[in-house]
Amino acid sequence: MKRSGAVKFPHSVQLFKFCQKVMMHQKGTKVRDQEVGSILNFNPSDCSHWKRGEKNVRSVFALAKLAEALGVETSLIHDITSGQADLDEAFFEYTEARTFRQLKEQLQDVDTKHAFAARQRVLDFVARIQQECEFQTPPLYLPEVLRTFAFITTQPVDMLDKLSRILRVKAGQYCIQYKKGEMKAQTRMSIIKDLARILFEGERSRFPEFGPLNQQLVAYEGQMFVANLMLPRTMLLQELGKLDTRRNVITELATIFWVPKSLISYQLQDIVCETMQPIASIENLEPTATRITETADILR
Repeated sequence: MKRSGAVKFPHSVQLFKFCQKVMMHQKGTKVRDQEVGSILNFNPSDCSHWKRGEKNVRSVFALAKLAEALGVETSLIHDITSGQADLDEAFFEYTEARTFRQLKEQLQDVDTKHAFAARQRVLDFVARIQQECEFQTPPLYLPEVLRTFAFITTQPVDMLDKLSRILRVKAGQYCIQYKKGEMKAQTRMSIIKDLARILFEGERSRFPEFGPLNQQLVAYEGQMFVANLMLPRTMLLQELGKLDTRRNVITELATIFWVPKSLISYQLQDIVCETMQPIASIENLEPTATRITETADILR
């Protein structure tokens, strides 16, 4: 007889679906339920109970084992089990972390001078937007940013498998639709990523300061835009300098800037890689250099 009523452990259901979705993404094929359960040595009955939300998977050892098997941060698994991230938001974090790594690998084949020039163009453009929005304290509010682009509107809608998407209303006019409900950090970043695609690809001709389209660099330009618009380096370093490093600085900064943890990690790693140059050039941030060095171990 089929049971009815509320699911006893809804977050465990989300965890099961996340594990299955990640495994399918990595293998490129359909993944059976028991393949997910086998990570924790579950028999078919236990696996079925987990999938239906009748078994609560929250042991720190089980969560660590899942994170290791999937190749994701343990904190992401914890966010799912605590309800801080649903399936779509968690999968967004997973795919973004992979994208960051792939982007770094791709940049190894790009001429350094061209990459540096593209980076500087993006940073100058971002600085102009932030000045127009009078962005002085985190977090950045998206309506203020989007008002500077009259040809782009936004609309909350019911969505099944994406946090946001781009609709081309007519020539030169776009609407970014996003997942209806409470605005989460992942949805905010997804909207800005879509904005970057419109600016650097669809409507690049509107902004001659970007220069001609370079397929090797356009993904990098978009990432630089997203990271530095939502997480200005100077502001990030200032907030980092205020934090108690005995606490989880990634989580703390993600809350302050209202962005995904994966983006915090990316921006801090980028700073760590250039510690000598950036920190030496920013006044009154000497104590932060020590914080950056301490944080490096967390990020590796």
